[in-house]
Amino acid sequence: MEFKAGWIRPEFNLMSLALSCLQVKKFYPQVTLYSDDVAAKMLIDTLKLPYDNLICELDVLNKYHPQLWALPKIYTYGKQETPFLHVDGDVFIWKEFDEILLQGQLIAQNEEAATDYYEAIIQSLEKELSYFPPEIISERASKESLHAFNAGIMGGRDVDFFKTFSEKAFQFIERNKNDFSRINVSSFNIFFEQYLFYCLAKNAGKQVSVLINEVIFDNRYKDLGNFIDVPHIKKYLHLIGNYKRNRQTCEQLANRLRQDYPEHYYRIIALFKSNKVPLLRDYYWFEADFSEQNLLDKHNLLQETFFNKKLALNDETAISNPVLNESVYFRGLLLKPLIDSARTNELIGNFPKNADLFLEDINQFENALLGIVKMKFSVISKNYLLARDTGRAKFSEYIFGNPQTTYERSIVADRLTERIKSQFDWTPLDELDGSLQITIDKLGDQEPSIVYTLVTPECDQIGYSLDSIDELDCLLLETLCEPKTIRELFKQIEYAFDPEDLANSKSEFEKLIFGRIKKGFQNKSIEAVMDTY
Repeated sequence: MEFKAGWIRPEFNLMSLALSCLQVKKFYPQVTLYSDDVAAKMLIDTLKLPYDNLICELDVLNKYHPQLWALPKIYTYGKQETPFLHVDGDVFIWKEFDEILLQGQLIAQNEEAATDYYEAIIQSLEKELSYFPPEIISERASKESLHAFNAGIMGGRDVDFFKTFSEKAFQFIERNKNDFSRINVSSFNIFFEQYLFYCLAKNAGKQVSVLINEVIFDNRYKDLGNFIDVPHIKKYLHLIGNYKRNRQTCEQLANRLRQDYPEHYYRIIALFKSNKVPLLRDYYWFEADFSEQNLLDKHNLLQETFFNKKLALNDETAISNPVLNESVYFRGLLLKPLIDSARTNELIGNFPKNADLFLEDINQFENALLGIVKMKFSVISKNYLLARDTGRAKFSEYIFGNPQTTYERSIVADRLTERIKSQFDWTPLDELDGSLQITIDKLGDQEPSIVYTLVTPECDQIGYSLDSIDELDCLLLETLCEPKTIRELFKQIEYAFDPEDLANSKSEFEKLIFGRIKKGFQNKSIEAVMDTY
């Protein structure tokens, strides 16, 4: 349960596996789980995910290095006797795959072009590993740029190819296992799965059918974690790489699971709470009964009372935030030792020139933040905030789902958010999960300017969240002090743009404003005026 699998926190690993399974199951009647005993008990017995078949034989891989995370997939590919499609547990679909794609002999998500980063990794592997498959040796000898096939989805009708692929991958691993102490084993995965697949297919002259018909650089994936456009625009997401460590993306994943499958969401929350495993942000810390059924019952009740406007905003008996001072006064405490160290040791050239200004600004920022949280946010009902959050995942679809009605839909600025004006951006330091490494270089890059920070009340133990916004965001929020249709909003904010530029770039202007509205949905500063949740 505490296994993060590359995610920022372990709860998102389970939420991802749940949402992935449940969405695939919506479109395909037969979904098989290949698993080891521990994962099977968690996913089927505990989370009750609706797999149709369980093949629990991956414990045979326990003898291999624990960082070989792609090995279970390789093993599974080689076991198939009929056409198949493997879907990763961080892939989510909102429509069936095209039948033409599924008829492919070999199927992958997309072709991928490697950056210098991956070229450097394979060069380091070539120095340390004892064996490479001949297909990789041949491809490297061609001096072609490094390509691979992303395995978010992988499969096809040519099961004999996959048996060969699996056999060669295991041989690649077995013949180098004595060299693992000299390499980054986690980085090796991409080469015995995605790169080897590419080399084998190319060597055999095999056509690979892809879901995304473009070659994408490995560090340039865009919109594959964009839950805000699901399901009206985006039908396929894959939380590859850094998406798993992005707090906003992870929270949008959780919100989607809570909206569409609340019983599974609260099952995971109850599991973590009952086992006292910390959550990234604990929105249920004030609950006396955090059982799955109580949380689910409360979810349904809060949605109904919130929609019917029967839920009180303020709570005179609101529970005090137990970590208020710690959650507010931590940036200055982190910053001062770094500045003192820079001054004493002259670690970098120009950072200390802003040292006093940094400290003065952070003190003012934190004092303003404390005033907002203590005087305004602390009396807001935790239940009100919890109810507010449960329906927000539907906002974007309601506004943008039907282009014919978008301009007549109404939105309004959330009345609870506040703003702080400062000279430096302090939101990058708002990471309380212990993963943030603050460097003097990073802080030293900032020059004094006008910076706006959105402060949003939250019902978790921290009590607030921060988001960096700019003057355009502020203009939108001021214009939306009362509900307005999208059409009315556009008319009122056009004055802030040059008329000639506006006339020449109407579509870019629309795209810009739509993007800011979606950002407002995400940071809770804007809400849709809906007839129903």
